[in-house]
Amino acid sequence: MRTTHMVSAVALLALAACGGSDEQVYRGPDGEEVRVERGGDGTTTYRSADGDAVITTGGSGAEMPGGLPAYPGADTSRGIAINTTARDGGSGQVSSFQTDDSPAEVIAFYRAALERDGYRIAATMDMGQTQMIAAERDGGGMDG
Repeated sequence: MRTTHMVSAVALLALAACGGSDEQVYRGPDGEEVRVERGGDGTTTYRSADGDAVITTGGSGAEMPGGLPAYPGADTSRGIAINTTARDGGSGQVSSFQTDDSPAEVIAFYRAALERDGYRIAATMDMGQTQMIAAERDGGGMDG
């Protein structure tokens, strides 16, 4: 199983969560089904035959995958996390938070943390104020 984590050094658009909980089912043109469940806790879950995606907004939305530290001094109150699990067992996560530090400082912090935790840097993106790092490792779950 391959686990992939991406850390973005820019704030993502925070989604506003509506109160209450509901589930809807959508069907694509080929009959594929996607179930969408909106929880009153800032969580929206998408389920299909291909896997699941859970989007969490608010302070708990910026939680980092197991083994990775939170960024020092980051504001997580408007964070967002996207956790995915594929049908084949693969998984991934995108997390966001706000900081006054430069994108390069954030990327350097997480590059070191990922490498210490046994990840291989799979890709980087540098577009000035927008930077991203993606890392992966074989055989591990979110915390192993």
